[in-house]
Amino acid sequence: MNLVWGSLLVSPLKLKRESVGKVPIASKNPYLSVLVDTGVFHLDQPYEYTLPEKIEIEIGDWVSVPFNGRNCLGLVIDRYSKSRNLTAAAKTLPINRKVKGANVSRKHLDFYQAVAARWAVPVFDVLRFIPKEGNQQPLDIFLRGNAKNGSNQARRTYLQLKPNQSEIEQLVQLLGEIASNGPTLVIVPEAKLAKQIERPEYQVGARGSVLSTSYYQNVVIIREESGHHYELKSPGFNTRDVALLRNEIFKENLFFIGFSPSFEMTRLINIGFVGYKEARIETGAVKVTAQSSLSGELIPSALIKPVRQYLSKDPLLVVVPAKGYGLAISCANCRNIAKCNCGGKLTKRNRAEDPVCNICQTKYPEWKCAFCNKERIYLLGRGIERIAEEFGRSFPNTEIHISTKDKQIEGLVGKRSIMLATVGSVPDLKYSAVLFLDGLALGADLRSEERYLALLMRYTAAANGKVLLVDRSEHPVIAALTRWKPLPYLERINNELQEAGLPPFSRHATFKDCAEESDRIFAGLKSAIREGRLSSSSQIYQLQDGQISLFFPIKEGSKSTKFLYEFQKRRAIAGKRVLKLRIDSYDLS
Repeated sequence: MNLVWGSLLVSPLKLKRESVGKVPIASKNPYLSVLVDTGVFHLDQPYEYTLPEKIEIEIGDWVSVPFNGRNCLGLVIDRYSKSRNLTAAAKTLPINRKVKGANVSRKHLDFYQAVAARWAVPVFDVLRFIPKEGNQQPLDIFLRGNAKNGSNQARRTYLQLKPNQSEIEQLVQLLGEIASNGPTLVIVPEAKLAKQIERPEYQVGARGSVLSTSYYQNVVIIREESGHHYELKSPGFNTRDVALLRNEIFKENLFFIGFSPSFEMTRLINIGFVGYKEARIETGAVKVTAQSSLSGELIPSALIKPVRQYLSKDPLLVVVPAKGYGLAISCANCRNIAKCNCGGKLTKRNRAEDPVCNICQTKYPEWKCAFCNKERIYLLGRGIERIAEEFGRSFPNTEIHISTKDKQIEGLVGKRSIMLATVGSVPDLKYSAVLFLDGLALGADLRSEERYLALLMRYTAAANGKVLLVDRSEHPVIAALTRWKPLPYLERINNELQEAGLPPFSRHATFKDCAEESDRIFAGLKSAIREGRLSSSSQIYQLQDGQISLFFPIKEGSKSTKFLYEFQKRRAIAGKRVLKLRIDSYDLS
């Protein structure tokens, strides 16, 4: 007998014979179909067990079961009267006991299977992320809420925040309004933000809470563009795309709240899949002063005077690129960001080496700017300690404070002071203005411009719309910031990404840690394209670090991820190592 599990047709696998004493089984529907956390990729399928008469079990309950000589966690997905021989073992074994955990409804199981299929992983890789605790909202409350609203049509809306009010104040106000319509789940990228916006009216959680077994009237994603919404462990999901799957299945209202959307969200807004509610602002609400620093000075002389003016009021915030980011390269003449022919960004690991692409690793020993044809390179990025020293020399008798992930400042500082802070470590204070240094040095990956704009807008709100930029005044990001309209800027970049066939206009998969088999895997994927098992428009890149990148069309997403799942499964059956595979990761490098 074959069993249809998810989208795969699988044959029952034989397990080794296990002896067990005679255990009286339940008189009604004593057979259980159990999904078992085996930890083995190719054993991703249900197995059959019997239910002892003294144990009460419902579909969706968690259980402990014997499996190949050890006890494993299992999820009951069906219950029936006659054996279906799912396990094909010599004897169907009884479960050990019921295990504490939130009951998983059939609808939620469909949801978890959809997530597993999208990221080409066993379904238990998804089930492990289900929150263990939480305020579980029953289905009847959810249904009553929908009836109250008079419609089963779920909303998908991006709500843009304003530039002249603190982010926290705006979030608390908006979340209170949304939660008044019914049970609401709020998902945040950072624990610090969760503490700042916690209120009894709604439930706040991290990215894993998007897999909650509860039903909600509203699901809210804060700062969906943040890299913290991407899970690094298998299955490597991101909150935005899981929430969109959840929205399709449960028809919950889905809200995204932030200052500036991601490239992916921009695409969804443009095609009308997600609505967009732009923040209304008065003319002049955002005041931007920008000046280039072509000579490499930290603060151009033209910005010294406005810095001193702002220092006479509240503290001045200076946002510094976070430690650990690689150096980005720009043209010293026009500040155009250096890019490879494949669409990747050029970077340098040290001053002596040639510029190299962060995607395909192509080197450019004789680089010229594609915009102005000049050859002089400007390295973006300085360490925060060095910046503090330079500020101390430029502004004597001024308090200099440093706030980083390792040592975050909490509490008030003096008016005539400068707050140097890395991204994510900005104290929640009132600032006279915000100064951005080497903004595009926030990374050399494809998302640097997306991230730059989002951070500019977020910290502009913390400074009541007053911004100082070390950047050329004609840079398109200035217009986006001044007008508080990020979409035209993001659409321009999206057009470039579309021409290059890069996300968000394609999907992306990376095989990591496969250097020993890189040639063989690369050849196998090429054969799959020729034979039609992968789309003919798929593109494969074999990188120097042993990684293999695969780009495939969005419309072929289900077909491609199913192929990748089967590829991993065949390796496991053959006794080969299951490769580290990441699909639609935050960056491509």
